[in-house]
Amino acid sequence: MKFFAVSATLISLALPTAIAWTTVLTSTFRSPSFLHSTTVKDAAIEKVAAAPDTGAREYGVVNTSKLSKLYDLVVIGGGPAGVAGAIKAAQMGRRAILIDKPKFDAGVLPNGLDLFFGGPTGLFSKALRDLAKSTNVGALRAQDMESDVIWKQITNGIVKLAMRNSEGQCRTLARYGIDYLQGTAKLLGEDDEENKAAEEKFKNDMDSPEDGLRSVKITKSGVIDNFVGFVDNAEVTVTGTKVLVCTGSKSTRLPGIPFEQSHRIFDSDTINLLGYFPRSVTISGLGIIGIEFANIFNALGVQDVKILVRGDVETSTKKLGMDMDVANELMRLLKESGVQVLEGTSVSEFSYVPPPGADDEYIEMKLNDGSTMQTDLFFAATGRYPVGKNEETGLESAGVDVADRGMVGIDKKTLATSSKNVYAAGDVIGPPALASTSMEQAQRAVSAMFHEGDNDVTMEANHDDPLSIGVWTIPEMGYFGMTKEQAEKEGYSVVEGTARFDQCLRGRVFAPDGLLKIVVDEKDGTVLGCHLIGKEAAEMVHYGMALVKAGTSIFEILQTVYTAVTFHELFKEAALDANSKLDFGVEWQEIFNILQASCDVEFSEEYLREKFDAIDEDGSGELDENEMRALFESMGRTVSKRIIANIMRLSDTDGNGTIDFAEFKAIFDKIGCPEPDKE
Repeated sequence: MKFFAVSATLISLALPTAIAWTTVLTSTFRSPSFLHSTTVKDAAIEKVAAAPDTGAREYGVVNTSKLSKLYDLVVIGGGPAGVAGAIKAAQMGRRAILIDKPKFDAGVLPNGLDLFFGGPTGLFSKALRDLAKSTNVGALRAQDMESDVIWKQITNGIVKLAMRNSEGQCRTLARYGIDYLQGTAKLLGEDDEENKAAEEKFKNDMDSPEDGLRSVKITKSGVIDNFVGFVDNAEVTVTGTKVLVCTGSKSTRLPGIPFEQSHRIFDSDTINLLGYFPRSVTISGLGIIGIEFANIFNALGVQDVKILVRGDVETSTKKLGMDMDVANELMRLLKESGVQVLEGTSVSEFSYVPPPGADDEYIEMKLNDGSTMQTDLFFAATGRYPVGKNEETGLESAGVDVADRGMVGIDKKTLATSSKNVYAAGDVIGPPALASTSMEQAQRAVSAMFHEGDNDVTMEANHDDPLSIGVWTIPEMGYFGMTKEQAEKEGYSVVEGTARFDQCLRGRVFAPDGLLKIVVDEKDGTVLGCHLIGKEAAEMVHYGMALVKAGTSIFEILQTVYTAVTFHELFKEAALDANSKLDFGVEWQEIFNILQASCDVEFSEEYLREKFDAIDEDGSGELDENEMRALFESMGRTVSKRIIANIMRLSDTDGNGTIDFAEFKAIFDKIGCPEPDKE
């Protein structure tokens, strides 16, 4: 293993302003170092921030004696996927190391704790959302509290949440014996000299040396040497039998937006560094991230929040797979709360961006229609792209196939890349790019790479299975399965069942705004999709997912007893609404069960017509109750008078007391008996 220290000019990672979610500004009013603030006190935060920089870090450092040994798995990337993959390897009895480059220097505390480590891209927005719900900004302003003081209180809360998350992730890794090293990782090619040297060095540690190894070079790392002690900015090389790439994604930066003005212009990465309470916010893009932040800033009391939509709302929301009624409810709630959604609008020019320190001035923009707009903060929520094409990681030069947009190509069963012993998971392999799916992918990849025995754990996995989506707006959204439009494209004939949140007691009392919809197969009442907006929708969608995956019918839902004063009662209300739209709803089910109990053949239309006409002696084309009973008996089916009476009642849509052939045949079509044997 190659290891050297950068001489006397070691660059210290202990920054005076080593704090998350602050920006480097000259102004003393915006983006101060809130860990060192005297305005808002928090003992836990101040203790870490005030700790002396001794050069010895607690987190993200590894002893060189450990690094010099062979690992089973080297993980590149410390997001949800990387952490999940490393833990899975440890659970399978393998030795693993996780290498992660901190997103921002400002997010690394003096003790080495990276506040972003192990968290999803949206950690900041989720924390900010939670604080927006629990912080009464209006009341604080009524007490003449300044905006920078309020923002300090909010960001202190964010830091505490982030610290709990990252410390918890580090404790979990330590409990499983997983090494965690901060640094910039570069995958070396199979034929690289250092990789060849590693294969020679570790050949006696392998059962089959011909299977090969893969080495990763790490720079800008902190290591502990038994002779020298702590060494910063070190370069080391680690080797493993397998490598898992979880390098994630980055914000898409469209041309024409001055992102270099990072004190006022933000993307979905740099928004995590927001260090001031904005007076107004303009968001470009109606994706999930843009919607969430518009909702959050509005909940924080920002009076002027605008969303610029290049196209129209319907097209944008359909791209996200949203049901249109849910999307319309979201737009209604956004607009009622004061958020402006401007369709067909984009920025053509940024005329003026105030310099750092000019806090009273506004960004000036020219729009595509020639009009002008001012804003205190501009947020470009214009999507993300996989970080595969990155010279730092060296994936392409190491033989990994990477698409133009940076997406790493994989085998969908095993998640193996085109490069030997290298696997990938998470945002870097493309959609759906969710924390939940990224973790599952990483665990599946590790299971595949270390699988031994006859039972292949990857055979049952389907990489393209539909996924549940949770959107952390206020209120939340969640959806799983097909919309009506998607189901009809797949050839289904469907109805929809809808329930508003005020149709259950809990909703009426605590959270009346919201909507639950189920998409139902008209043929048998099976639930094909579930779409929600309302309080706890991101939790409730998992029950909807279970209904869809189990092929549950609305008739089963109607027989389920739900706990009183819960939102789950809405599923029964939606099932009742769907039932009312079916030709043969729940009121027919017991009748069908009785008829199917004696069902041994399926009668053809010709046979049914022959029997019908034989009973219809007057040729009226209509049968009364007595004739219907005789017809069933002529077909070898003895049906009780009460069942016949109810068949007549439910089928007699015109109320004349008789049933015609089409109505009679529809009953047998619905029963669906097996095809009769032909003699």
